[in-house]
This record gives sequence, structure tokens and C-alpha cells, in this order.
Amino acid sequence: MIDSFSLVIPSFNKFSLLKETINKILENFKEVEVIVVDDGSKDNTFKVKEIFKDKIIYLKNEINQGKGESLRKGFEKATKEFIIFTDDDLPYGIEGIKKILKEFEDEKIDIVIGKRKQFYNDVFYKKLLRPFLYLFLKIILGLNFSDTQCGLKGFKKESGKRLFRLSFIKGFAIDVEILYLAKKLNYKVKEVEVSQFDFSKSTFKLKGIILMFFDILKIKFHHYDFKKYQN
Repeated sequence: MIDSFSLVIPSFNKFSLLKETINKILENFKEVEVIVVDDGSKDNTFKVKEIFKDKIIYLKNEINQGKGESLRKGFEKATKEFIIFTDDDLPYGIEGIKKILKEFEDEKIDIVIGKRKQFYNDVFYKKLLRPFLYLFLKIILGLNFSDTQCGLKGFKKESGKRLFRLSFIKGFAIDVEILYLAKKLNYKVKEVEVSQFDFSKSTFKLKGIILMFFDILKIKFHHYDFKKYQN
């Protein structure tokens, strides 16, 4: 199995969970490049730089910029041939990351995305709005994925870096934008089912979901010119 890869972890105010996550990653993967992007945290997240020293790359947004901006910064810094991003509480575990890596044994695949077996922290408004969100994605962007928001995705380096260079979304809709760009560029995307563990409260709240509907429209109009992606 592929063992050498970059792992980008955007993090916001979850120092204790992040520290535990980094320990687990370093224990299980000997050739991993861990890139932590501290998204303007107000807690002790900065201490991971002191704790892990040269075992990780620590980047910091001075103010909270959002998931999209943090991932762009992390992907720009990544050097390995495969780049994965996951949430700071490692909700899909070590096994989820291994599943992503295993799929890259097929050289034809450019991107591997997680698809959750079950949803934790699934409050009523998420259950209510999820079907409308995915119908909206299908109608507006032509995306047929069943779980665009799973926080576990992997990329071949060239594909991942190109997608994030072309992206502009700062918030949670970055996952949607990346998949839309991948469709435009005819990248091969593979879905793999992963288990989600109930580790912490989701930061994807009602406000974030509502903003996503507006961001989807922004994505559509921002990337309307297909020809500019062919160079």
C-alpha cells in the first residue's frame, strides 16, 4: 500500500483533538508529511508546533479564513505524490485514510472521495436540507455524488494542486467547487465508503449550509468559461 503522502489538516479551536490526531497519524504512517493549517484558532492550537517540532509543517491564518482558504494554503505547501485532507478530529479514522490510499493503486484514478455510511451530529435541519442540497447540486452543477461534504478526500499531487489553484471559495463549499472543477477537467473521481466516528461537534452549522446554496451559484458563474481550464 502507498505509505508516502501529504496529509493536510485544517484546524480551528480543537487543540486537544488535533494533538491526538497527529499522534495517531505519525504512529501509523512513517512516510507521511503532516501539514497543519491553524485557521485563526483562539485556543492552544499553536502549541502543536512546539510539541511536534520538525515532525509536522505548521501554517497559520492570523484570522479565521475558512476551510477553503486553509486547504489552498496546505495544498500549496504539500510535496508528496499524493495529497489527502481530513478533519482535525480524525472522524474517519486511520482506516479511512488507508482506504483512500489503496484506491490510488489504480493509476487511472485522479481523486478519491469518502462517502459516509452514516451521519453523526445529524440534527433535524441537516436531515431536512440535505436532499434539497444534493438536488440543487445536480441541477446547477451536474454533480451526482451522494456525499460531497465528507471531510476525507485524496488527490494525485498534480491534480490536487491544479484544482486548488483554480478554486476561490473560502468556506465549506470548497468540496463542491473542487468536484465541479474536476468534472470540467475530466478527472477520474472514485467514491469509497468510509465509517464516521462521533468524536466532536460538527462546525458545519445551519448558517454554513445556507451560505452553501449561495456559494454554489457563485461557483457556477465564476467558472462559466470552460476554455480557460484547458491550458
